[in-house]
Amino acid sequence: MIKFLKDIYSFYRLKTIESNYRVGFFCENNFIFEYLEPYIINKSKKNEVLILSCENIDNDLTKKKNFFVFYTNFFREIVFLTLKLKVLYTSTPDLDNSIFKKSKFSKCKYVYLSHTPVSLTMIYNDNSFDSFDAVQCTNKYQLKEMNEIIVKRNLKTRAFKSKYLFIKKLIEKNKHQNSEIDVLIAPSWNSNFYKLNCHILLKKLLIENKISFKLRVHPMSFIKKEISTKEIKQLEIPIDNLNMLNLFKYKHLITDWSGAFIEYAMIFKRKAFLINTPKKIVNQNYLKYENQPIEITLRNILGETYDIENIKELVSSIKTSSQEESKKKSIEKDDDVEEIIRKNFFM
Repeated sequence: MIKFLKDIYSFYRLKTIESNYRVGFFCENNFIFEYLEPYIINKSKKNEVLILSCENIDNDLTKKKNFFVFYTNFFREIVFLTLKLKVLYTSTPDLDNSIFKKSKFSKCKYVYLSHTPVSLTMIYNDNSFDSFDAVQCTNKYQLKEMNEIIVKRNLKTRAFKSKYLFIKKLIEKNKHQNSEIDVLIAPSWNSNFYKLNCHILLKKLLIENKISFKLRVHPMSFIKKEISTKEIKQLEIPIDNLNMLNLFKYKHLITDWSGAFIEYAMIFKRKAFLINTPKKIVNQNYLKYENQPIEITLRNILGETYDIENIKELVSSIKTSSQEESKKKSIEKDDDVEEIIRKNFFM
């Protein structure tokens, strides 16, 4: 009841000032806000920007009168349906397929901004982008995919090239930070990583080789009950529980199908260590598209891949790499990775 009453007040307040804004952002939660923050800052230089969310967000940009949180689905849907803006930017897909719906009271343009450099087909539903007026593509693979989606689904949506500003933000924020821990283990969800006991095997081998590490569990793995905090504590596996992933705290990354391996390559210009668990697939129809997902095409170029039965060799490679880095007192960039990033990403 308290949340409902708060929403009544917020809705009233929104409608009294909404006409002062032409541009808005829907930042669904704290996680998405981190990706959209650079774009909000850019747009705020020329326009007063309205920010809508489903969570409280602790940031200077959200401490002003232009920030609104709605806690109940009832009011969230009403807000979207009655919105009177010229443009709304978001990183939430499936417009018109959820409570996130297009306005019935204005000709608002809806622009999708990517919060990951991975495929627009394999990890999204078929109709995720059907209702958007424009979709941002941060690399050539996404651009080809989106143009193919537009043709196959007969959409009026426009695909546009744009820099992935989140990477620039991370580099600026953490460029003076030294890596404190040898390895971050950051698997995706829906990849059988925990079911196959990869975390247990990695823990054993990393400890045996005196390699420091932490495990970062994807939020969806908790939601889907792939693993629990209690299980991790019982296994005595150290956890990275920061609100946002900070790759700069670590020297090496171990993952499976997470897009973090692409972000890692973009930031450090070197390869992550990838375990060949089953692919993370949300949309089986991705196979109907001619353009192959970036996480498949560049997997063996931006990462060192290992089958599950070869995890021991993976850990051995990290140990060897760490010893070489210790002698050089630095971690060198991989020229091949740097070239691939330069050629394929809109930097």
